[in-house]
Amino acid sequence: MRLSDIKKMEMGPDRVIRGFTPKFRKLDADWDDYIEALVEMEDMGKFAKVEGEALYHSHGTPGFEWIQDQYFERRLFDAIEAYHTTSGEGFFNTMYSGTSAVCHRLADLGEGPRACRIWRSHVAAAKSHFWWYVGERTRGFKMIKNWMAPEAEQRASHDATVAKIPEKKRVMLRILGEFRDFAAYAKAQSSDLERIAADIAAVEAEARPKPDGKPDPRKMDEGLFWNLIGDPALPLAERLETLADRLAGFKPAEIKAFDKILRTLDADLYRTDIWALAYLLQGGCSDDSFEQFRGWLILQGEDVVRGTEKNPDSFDTDLHIGGLAGGMDALRDAAPLAYEMRAGKPMTPNKMPLRTLTGPDWDEDDFAKYLPRVAAKTGAA
Repeated sequence: MRLSDIKKMEMGPDRVIRGFTPKFRKLDADWDDYIEALVEMEDMGKFAKVEGEALYHSHGTPGFEWIQDQYFERRLFDAIEAYHTTSGEGFFNTMYSGTSAVCHRLADLGEGPRACRIWRSHVAAAKSHFWWYVGERTRGFKMIKNWMAPEAEQRASHDATVAKIPEKKRVMLRILGEFRDFAAYAKAQSSDLERIAADIAAVEAEARPKPDGKPDPRKMDEGLFWNLIGDPALPLAERLETLADRLAGFKPAEIKAFDKILRTLDADLYRTDIWALAYLLQGGCSDDSFEQFRGWLILQGEDVVRGTEKNPDSFDTDLHIGGLAGGMDALRDAAPLAYEMRAGKPMTPNKMPLRTLTGPDWDEDDFAKYLPRVAAKTGAA
């Protein structure tokens, strides 16, 4: 936002900024602009701080509710759903009370199916988390060669992970129970309620359902790989959570081939210019966050990936919602989990060449110069 515009704004008695006008394109974008204005106004001394309260809560929360109310008034339900839909791997906990209230509000306005989609996305992220812990117990302890720690320390870490399963199960069942109650409130279809009941039964048994019937006879190639990655228009968390189940429908050799395609693609994206893109979009990017970004990028689909490979500066910045992007952990876990579901034994890792960073030798300070369009779009220019 321009500083000259912020200077004209004032803080109202209800702790909502007067003179701030949402653009009504994306709820998260309007919220980011609002926070920027709020911080600048505090620095200018335009309002008094609340003793003992963080600015985000004392003045940010009323502002967000004011913006969101206007989205509801304009019935901009797509934008509301996009904002509250879990992105990537999310956090493992019961649904945030504010998001739950939004879902009830949507249901009361006749948007129950939309609210259930938000809920399913949250549940999907939590299920991915839970099944990872169960999978660690199923696979048992194995030494990790590239972890510079003695066997006793690695074994203790594995045992500590497995010991968390009862608590994870308790939380997972609470999440599913709350979703079941909401689905009934929103008058969800019987098939949705049956799906929730099946999830509860699986978590109670601590056993993910095995694939039924004969495996899909198709050979795994790039076309099938992208088909399994799924439609980018669908909730990302749901696609990640169901990927292992969909992949388990194939023969073990094809499941392993999926993993090889994924790892090859990840290595191809390990480039300095794509790192620069992630850095500008996220306001910084460590090696770990770049790894997660590549997973998120793959989940945007083949067209986005190929376009980014060709010219990172052409990337559609509207695809990236503020903050860090993620998804690589769940992507990499999908094939080993599916393999175990189908074959009944662990998948031996694909042998891949050592991954090396390729591309031009750019310094972080020059990223904006080399990707001027993205820098201008993200305000990094």
